[in-house]
Amino acid sequence: MANAEQTGNIDNTLNIMNLQLNGAGKEEQLIVFTVGDEEFGLNVLRVQEIIRYVKPTKIPHAPPFMEGVIDFRGDVIPVINMRERFGIRDADNKETSVIIVIENAGRIFGLTVDVVSDLLSLPQDKIQQRIEFTGEDKTKYLQAMGKLDERLILILDLDKIIDFNEEKKLDEMVLSLKENQV
Repeated sequence: MANAEQTGNIDNTLNIMNLQLNGAGKEEQLIVFTVGDEEFGLNVLRVQEIIRYVKPTKIPHAPPFMEGVIDFRGDVIPVINMRERFGIRDADNKETSVIIVIENAGRIFGLTVDVVSDLLSLPQDKIQQRIEFTGEDKTKYLQAMGKLDERLILILDLDKIIDFNEEKKLDEMVLSLKENQV
């Protein structure tokens, strides 16, 4: 039987979660990270975990943005280098780099970023839905832009980070890698 203190902690946690869920229509919860000099945001509900950078195992003939694969809790998952994906010169120093493990369309991926800097709630009235930009790599993956004081946060559209054809190729490469390990 739970004691009164444990019950109070559970009630407080549930109250906080309910407040967050009730405010979900008014605010978007974002994990904010940097790639190069830019700040990007991802919906926190898509993030599984943030892990220290581990050098992925390279896959032959993979697209240049595909850094390789890592073992994540017993599963082999592909890792995308966001600097490469955005066409930003690779950083010489990976000491602060992390891998954000995300879920998209039922698949788990890793995204290598320079540093995770913030977890924030951005009011809907501070989010401007993406307008059509150029075809530049850094902007074609955007869903919206968030404005918070002097900060401009580029909110990513995970569905555009990997398209269906690329995802199919990655599946084939990961499957081939798994078969070769057996």
